[in-house]
Amino acid sequence: MKTAPAGVEVEALLAEAAKLFGAPVALLGLLEDGGETVAAARGWNVKAFPTDYSFAALHALPAGTLIVSDTSSDSRFSGHPLVTGVPHVRFYAGVSFTDADGELAGALSVFDSAPRTFTAAQEAALRLIGRSISREYAVEQALEDANARFREFFEQTDDFVLSIGADGRLLHANETALSMLGFGREDLGRTELIRGIEPEARERFRDTLNAVMVSGEPLGIETTFVTATGRRIVVDGSLRPKMMDGEALLARVVFRDITDRKKIEAELGNARDAALEAARLKTQFLTNVSHEIRTPMNGIVGMIDLLLSTPVTVEQQDFAHQARSSAEQLLAIVNNILYVSSVEAGSLSATAVDFDLNRMLQRVIEVMKIAALGKDIDIELVYDPKLSAVVRGNQPRLRQVITNLMDNAVKFTEEGSVKLRVSFEKETDTHRVVRFEIRDTGIGIAQEDRLLLFEKFSQVEASSTRRYQGVGLGLATARQLVETMGGLIDVESSPGYGSTFWFSVPFPKQALRRPIVSSDLELKGKRVLLVDQYATSRKIVRHYLETTWAMHVEVAERASEALEIMRRFAGNQAIRLVVFDAMPDSDVPSFARQVRADPTIAATSLVYLAPAHTELNAEELRSSGINAYVHKPVGQGELFDAITVALAHDAIPLARTAEQPADSRALPRVVPPEKRATVRVLLAEDNFLNMKLTMSQLHKLGYPADSVHNGKEALGAIEGKHYDIVLMDCQMPVLDGYQATMEIRRLEQDLGHRHRIIAMTANALEGDREKCLAAGMDDYLSKPTRHEDLEHALARYFSDSPSDAAR
Repeated sequence: MKTAPAGVEVEALLAEAAKLFGAPVALLGLLEDGGETVAAARGWNVKAFPTDYSFAALHALPAGTLIVSDTSSDSRFSGHPLVTGVPHVRFYAGVSFTDADGELAGALSVFDSAPRTFTAAQEAALRLIGRSISREYAVEQALEDANARFREFFEQTDDFVLSIGADGRLLHANETALSMLGFGREDLGRTELIRGIEPEARERFRDTLNAVMVSGEPLGIETTFVTATGRRIVVDGSLRPKMMDGEALLARVVFRDITDRKKIEAELGNARDAALEAARLKTQFLTNVSHEIRTPMNGIVGMIDLLLSTPVTVEQQDFAHQARSSAEQLLAIVNNILYVSSVEAGSLSATAVDFDLNRMLQRVIEVMKIAALGKDIDIELVYDPKLSAVVRGNQPRLRQVITNLMDNAVKFTEEGSVKLRVSFEKETDTHRVVRFEIRDTGIGIAQEDRLLLFEKFSQVEASSTRRYQGVGLGLATARQLVETMGGLIDVESSPGYGSTFWFSVPFPKQALRRPIVSSDLELKGKRVLLVDQYATSRKIVRHYLETTWAMHVEVAERASEALEIMRRFAGNQAIRLVVFDAMPDSDVPSFARQVRADPTIAATSLVYLAPAHTELNAEELRSSGINAYVHKPVGQGELFDAITVALAHDAIPLARTAEQPADSRALPRVVPPEKRATVRVLLAEDNFLNMKLTMSQLHKLGYPADSVHNGKEALGAIEGKHYDIVLMDCQMPVLDGYQATMEIRRLEQDLGHRHRIIAMTANALEGDREKCLAAGMDDYLSKPTRHEDLEHALARYFSDSPSDAAR
């Protein structure tokens, strides 16, 4: 028997067909061996037709429409009983459909007792209705086939498929359950299932069944059956109630045999405990290794910095830069290994802070643009304007995920684009869910390879001649980090059409909104001169100026050329800003003084692009007329800050409301030498080389300082002398930095003076910063400590302690 499409959709199609022709009767008929069965009807109460009365049988293959304005003049209807007799059908319009084998299955028919004319548009509309009926019919056939297969599976599966009455009686069971439990078909409906459950588990099963029947909600259960042969089988499943009129009539369940799994779980119990202990020892080992490796690295990098600050030849300076570069590469390798190991051990902390999401993403984009140099790729960020710039979450984890995914996209894309799209997805009472999409036009991924993408050390291309390098940790790390933030991650891709990696992360809604003051500069349309002799650097900076901020950019490579361009545009089209690097025909201060000496261009703002890792004399730069500087490689955020400072006289101070990051550390632009000289620093460090290095750095920065070898000596020094800042190593003999900090905080109650304590530790695992702050420290420096990092940490004393800074 053929299955008929039914339901609201079919009724609506019948009504639409009748309305189309203004006819009173429409029906859907299925051709059967004995005639035509009426699956649905409108305007005519009939269930079936014998073969001679069938209208569907009049249709011929291929399936299509049949419309007759007047059946009395059509030979196909001349002997039809319903045409020649009651109800004297004169108008007929129908559309037929076929079954899966291409055989005529039935037709939708429209009748009227009076002749009617029709149009081509009506015929086309009827054809569309027929297609909808065909789709419905195909779906019903597919469902019927699926039900048949399910019934076959139901009887043949090795699982226990049961229906249980509210009183516990076994109402239905498949052959597997009956044979295993020793029940017969005659037992159904009169035997309690509990007879087949081991005595110790019967009460719990009965309680769970009662709870399901009362609540009407499904509940999972694990229980143990005893077979007819006496074997114990541990099973689990979910009792699901069958409801009618709000009352549970019975419960259905599919019990799966998990006996072997339970045995394995029992065997794994001891192994799990051993693994947890191993993970604890591993974390401790990583902490120790981190400290032991990074402590000498601190000395290496620091001493190279000091060497570069002394008079050396050009060749010696090149050697020192090469040594520092190699040391930093080694340090990066150590950091990556420690980070991956931390992820694997699950030792990452879940610290959440307020941070500027938009700016963080811009910095990632800047890094990726540099990574994509040499490729014909556009790197783009699309940030949903409905999203706040500031969110609360784990910034390091989020940045690591996006960096890994963006790096992966750039690696596998030779031309086209890599686009990071950030958008609002949904919200609850407490959280907003943000969706991140990284879409590339790269090589794409085959469906069969997607399953391995997020596994450790797995790669789509893993042969010895592979083109794309890497160890296969990036995507696995991204997945673990997203999951620790409560999010989801997946990929959509096909070979040759690129990939879209996406993940969603919930961010808690922020209750506090604090007023901040910002200089809102309008950069669009301002004329700027970019002076840089290096094409690669010039391309990146010009992109920021021209594409990101819509400024008019003029370009020069030499100082003489720059001055000529500035004078040519003097007047109404004056160049308001010069962004310049070192030039082959002039040193930096001389160029600035030349600009300031010419009245026609003296008002131009100057931003200096300083070489990386170069120690600058801010007072000398300012005295020569430079408004601001930024180190290369320059990022969009840093360049914008420098331009903001340089064009400050053009800014309009506006008070606005925004989420201010809780860990914001605004630095004074310059700490004058006379202020530095008034601040006394105590260094607690047990390593001789590190102590010598840090004392040298403090001396060069102009801070008076004393040193001690452990926490106990630090306490004695503080009791005997006034200090403002304490640089505290965390791992020292006698008394470590954590204990010493807590003792100092107790001493301060009697001394009436609070010290700024800055941690200096070789421990680099996530969570170490929080451990230092929890002990009472104010700031944190990770070894190796760079000269500029130490300078910034000391400068924060003046930002965070206004009363002291005013001394």
